[in-house]
Amino acid sequence: MGAPATPPPPAEATLIRLVREASGLSPEAAAARMEIKFSGSRWRQIERGWRGDSDSPVIAPDVTLAHMCHTLGISADRLAETGRTTAVEILREMERSTTPPPAPAPDTSEPLAQLEEWQQKVILNALDERPRSAREKALLLRTLAQQIEAQEDERDSSDGPSNTQSPNRSA
Repeated sequence: MGAPATPPPPAEATLIRLVREASGLSPEAAAARMEIKFSGSRWRQIERGWRGDSDSPVIAPDVTLAHMCHTLGISADRLAETGRTTAVEILREMERSTTPPPAPAPDTSEPLAQLEEWQQKVILNALDERPRSAREKALLLRTLAQQIEAQEDERDSSDGPSNTQSPNRSA
């Protein structure tokens, strides 16, 4: 007789794996995005539902499962389909806690307000090409804004404080 067959992973583990793979993330990349310290190897164990080194089953603790789902943008309603009710309650609380405050009224002096609606949609659609949470989208936009501002600062400092024209060009 051979070694006993490894049991299939729990439903929540399969959900986590499918969403992670659809997002194009490795277990290490997904673990790195978590708000709590977590390793890629532990992520893999939870997805497999099995720990090979001790030949024992692995079930994610409710808090860990909620954090994994939150990281991947899995809703509490979708997690509820797996029957992990305590993890669902924790995830719902996380969703409530991380709901961003209402956005301030747009300032018409800001560049985004100067864009036409279709131009704003182009930017937002580009962010939606790959599944991302609202938090990831905001982080991407903030990072992009910082890069643009840094480039502008570089340009300003290389032009000199009173020189608005390139030194190699004549008027």
